[in-house]
Amino acid sequence: MDLITKAKAEVVNRHHFFVEWFTGRAPEAEMRSALQAFAPDMTMIEPDGSMIGSAQVKAMIEGARGKRPADFEIRVDVVEARQIGESVALVIYDEHQVIDGQKSARRSSALFSADSDAPEGVVWRHLQETWITSE
Repeated sequence: MDLITKAKAEVVNRHHFFVEWFTGRAPEAEMRSALQAFAPDMTMIEPDGSMIGSAQVKAMIEGARGKRPADFEIRVDVVEARQIGESVALVIYDEHQVIDGQKSARRSSALFSADSDAPEGVVWRHLQETWITSE
């Protein structure tokens, strides 16, 4: 499987995990594997402009288990994906969420690098999210 395919699969599968985890349906054992998808030096710029590191991202995910209602949804649409180095890929995607009937959307740019120990063969290195008008 090529790097672009791995990075796109990581985006889609990680968000599927988030839905299962945030609604409390994912078993606790899945968290260990999920956390291997994030590089130790990963950074994230949230939609409000604040920047957090890997430890904060992981803590945020771990603490969100069961915090969303059973009908919580995330839909991911890949906008663009390209390889920008021998082992680096950029994926731009739109993330649409529905929480208690309220829709929100963000456009994200995610930078991945190859890592054979990660669930999909790539790790998140950088993520920037920006609010967009919901559909």
